Amino acid sequence: MKKAKAQMIGQIFIFVLAALIFLLILIYGYRAISNFLQRSEQVALIDFKTDFESAVEVIKRDYGSVKKIELRLPNRYTEVCIVDPDKANQPGDLEQARPLMYAAWQAGSENVFLVPKQEAPIYLEDIAVDGGYVCVGASYGKIVLKLEGLGKKAKISEWPAEEQT
Repeated sequence: MKKAKAQMIGQIFIFVLAALIFLLILIYGYRAISNFLQRSEQVALIDFKTDFESAVEVIKRDYGSVKKIELRLPNRYTEVCIVDPDKANQPGDLEQARPLMYAAWQAGSENVFLVPKQEAPIYLEDIAVDGGYVCVGASYGKIVLKLEGLGKKAKISEWPAEEQT
């Protein structure tokens, strides 16, 4: 009788130990996957910033040329707003429409904003935007912009919807 009781206690101990090991593996896997997803989003944001900066650099010197650029974003971002850094006194109605963006832009640390807010600031020099700012909605993690070369700057606007196909 004592042997059967000892075997039952041993089996319970093994089941508890197996459940504990399974739980630890599950927690470790969850953390690893969430960390991987977070890093992939950071990489996508760095790619977005690099692609945007290089497109502006290329087009700004080519006066009169127009280029359509498609930039990829992580799916959680729904909109990109670009504010002209030189229109300090006339940013359009940005102050009334988006006061948090206006305040960050006034601080001078960034002029490209993602909605919801990105962690690292993005600042592009040598750009011009009609009306002080432009906001472009992201569709399936992609935005389409029109860049025009002005010699020393690149003019940024939304690519017309009828021409996107």
